[in-house]
Amino acid sequence: MNWKRFLLAVSLASVLISPARAVELLNGLAAIVNDAVITVDDVEAYTDKAVRTAARQLLPLGKEAEFERRRQTILRDGLEQLVERELILHEFKTAGYNLPETLIDDVVNSRVKEEFGDRLTLTKTLHLRNQTYESFRKDERDQFIVGQMTLKNINQNLFISPKKIERYYAENTDRYSIGDRAKVRMILLEKSRHAAGEPRKIAEAVRARAVAGEDFGKLADEASDDARRFKGGLRGDQGWVENKDSDLRKELRDFAFPAKDGEVSPVIETDGAVFLVKVEGHEAGHVRPLSEVRGDVESTLRSLERERLRKQWIGRLRAKAFIRFPGQG
Repeated sequence: MNWKRFLLAVSLASVLISPARAVELLNGLAAIVNDAVITVDDVEAYTDKAVRTAARQLLPLGKEAEFERRRQTILRDGLEQLVERELILHEFKTAGYNLPETLIDDVVNSRVKEEFGDRLTLTKTLHLRNQTYESFRKDERDQFIVGQMTLKNINQNLFISPKKIERYYAENTDRYSIGDRAKVRMILLEKSRHAAGEPRKIAEAVRARAVAGEDFGKLADEASDDARRFKGGLRGDQGWVENKDSDLRKELRDFAFPAKDGEVSPVIETDGAVFLVKVEGHEAGHVRPLSEVRGDVESTLRSLERERLRKQWIGRLRAKAFIRFPGQG
């Protein structure tokens, strides 16, 4: 038996059914939706990328238990998404809709060009995935149908009243709160790119020039190893950063927030890099006014309403469908 497939089946059994119902999963069946069968292999293929991403994020950190919990969630959600897809495809078919094959060809060709570049690269990739061109084309057709049916059944141009916007804003002001912020430019010197001791020497020389009045942004363009500086002349600009882990590492925050506007840090050295930071301004924490975030609030409410309508639609499809999971009558 393929042990990877066996373990996947056991995982699905553990999150979906009782042990007494596991035999059908082990035989390859995950669900039946009307006249369509969803196999364990289907679930494996559908969730493979997400599972591999979770593995890369968690396993090197020794978080095996957390990875297993996330993997089971991915499997459960993946199967649920496949069930919903089959419900929509069944609705498309029974409603008598049809698509010209030339349209599907255009969809497939566009996807090939966008993701793979050419058919040769596509063929090699599909071979590595153990997937045929026919199954790839069917997946693209199914995804296109699901997208079009979703657009047809869920109004995309929803009107959100000003009163709803104001009420949501008042009830969720914490979402629009900004903590204390500092506007920062940074020069980064990675130790792996230089000879031993060289990053500190470079940083000390650059700092002397910055303190003497040279433009910090130009110095960042000249000296920084930050890859982002090559994407449009950011000149070391980190923008406004809040005093929290996700915005700036602690060693840099410890300088940036007590510092005066215009102050340049001493050389800050960590295990892997050397940094210089210039603080260009500070801003006290506050709640962004509604006038500033109205568009974001409206977009959020539209998304919530579309999701509510989508759940209602899927609920109606479920109510008239035959859905069976392993072991159920």
